[in-house]
Amino acid sequence: MIITLSGYMGAGKTALGRALARLSGWDFIDLDDFIAAATGLTPARIIRQYGERALRIAENKALNEILAERDRLILALGGGTLTEPFNRHMVDTYSLRVFVDTPWETIRERLAASDTDRPLWQSDDRQARAHYEARLPDYRRAKLIFRNDFPDADAAARALWPILQKTLNLRSSED
Repeated sequence: MIITLSGYMGAGKTALGRALARLSGWDFIDLDDFIAAATGLTPARIIRQYGERALRIAENKALNEILAERDRLILALGGGTLTEPFNRHMVDTYSLRVFVDTPWETIRERLAASDTDRPLWQSDDRQARAHYEARLPDYRRAKLIFRNDFPDADAAARALWPILQKTLNLRSSED
């Protein structure tokens, strides 16, 4: 079984995924890191050099590799991965997709304070909010929506893991 974490940039998918992996003993992959290792370019650099469409193609290639060969895996998707219909189809066919529904105010604060290169992040609050809201319909199609208003990733993972165990009908020996 593969669990994918979807949501907007800054939602905490990577931190939550790492915490879930520690808690569950499952493997963890961050899709952006996987792409960077495979291509030698960060997703931000791919966007800047070749455009957003090139990143979506790189995500598709990575998803084909990851989803075909893994089990007991938690995969943090990029914030825009699901904007590509084929990526959405692959993720929904081969994994349990969880929307990490983090409050907009938290996301905005994290991104404003972050030094991470995010070329699609808009510094204008109105534009940023519109970009976020445009992606919400794709995120909300997840099989599981997890409201992430926890103080840290470990607390969120402790709340989410029992829900995942129940949803996936995992026995404690399968944890």
